[in-house]
Amino acid sequence: MKWFQRQQMQVAWQAVRKTVLDPDRIRHLFTRNIALKILSLAIAFSIWFFVNFGERDTEETLKVPLELRNIPAHLMIASPTVDFTDLRVSGPRALLGRIDRNRIAITLDLGGVRPGPAVFRLDTDSLDLPRGVKVLRITPAQVTLELERVAHKSVPVHLRLAGKPPSGLQVVDTKVAPETVQVSGPVSDVEDVQAANTDPIDMHSATVGTIERELTLEPPSEYLSFSANRIAVQVRIEEVPVTRELKRVEVQVRNASLRYRVRPDHVRVTVRGPRRLVDNIELGAGTAYIDAEGETVGEHVVKPTVDLPAGVQVVSVEPGRVQLSLWKGKPFRRERRSAE
Repeated sequence: MKWFQRQQMQVAWQAVRKTVLDPDRIRHLFTRNIALKILSLAIAFSIWFFVNFGERDTEETLKVPLELRNIPAHLMIASPTVDFTDLRVSGPRALLGRIDRNRIAITLDLGGVRPGPAVFRLDTDSLDLPRGVKVLRITPAQVTLELERVAHKSVPVHLRLAGKPPSGLQVVDTKVAPETVQVSGPVSDVEDVQAANTDPIDMHSATVGTIERELTLEPPSEYLSFSANRIAVQVRIEEVPVTRELKRVEVQVRNASLRYRVRPDHVRVTVRGPRRLVDNIELGAGTAYIDAEGETVGEHVVKPTVDLPAGVQVVSVEPGRVQLSLWKGKPFRRERRSAE
């Protein structure tokens, strides 16, 4: 070693001894530009963390949707389908974080398939994954789809009534529009459909009048559909009719210009209608009558007419016809009985 080199080493050693043995120098060495030193340390730590952890391989499971394309128009899937698959991938954490989970999907091309079961192996080659990300496994690795021919058929709409109306009321008429709908779906399911049932209408609290609703049709299975989903319905509710017989109802003659006699002059009338009307009905004088206007002298067999309140109907009149005798002379003020 040359002389001047030994001199430089001695000078350097003296400087190190002064620094190590002088606490003020040591403190000044660490505290000078402290903010810059902390920032440098943070940057160095970040670089170290990224190199050691960001590039280290890790594993993650992705939920990837399964998309079906090019299904033939005359076929449909008649079995439960797999909507998602579990994709297990590995790679640097930084690369896994760059995967757009909303844009990746596995596509199955059903073009050219035939009716029956079809098995598809799930291919991950088409997935848009960053370079360096590996696919470890996919669950399930394959799916089986059952395909059937699509069929169509017109069926009647059936209105469902839940329960019965309150006592004394009854359903007298129902209407639906449209009256028929078309059902579409797998041929095996369509053959079993005989009618399209509506949602039920609760009849327990029904009142007299017409119920008008818009109801939903209930497809019998998830693979079937109807040409109309909403049905307009009408249900007419009326009181339960009762029958009553009224005896010895007097028959009167109206508009007579001649003298007359009626045989028999009383009839038995049977009526039918709502109980609230029929129970209180009274057939007084003039309710049953014969219109003699335009009738000539002689014997006539005529049918009595009965005036009834609205909502009440005549079931029968016995006898159904009576004999009306007319002769010249002023008519009686009151109708004469047959016994006279």
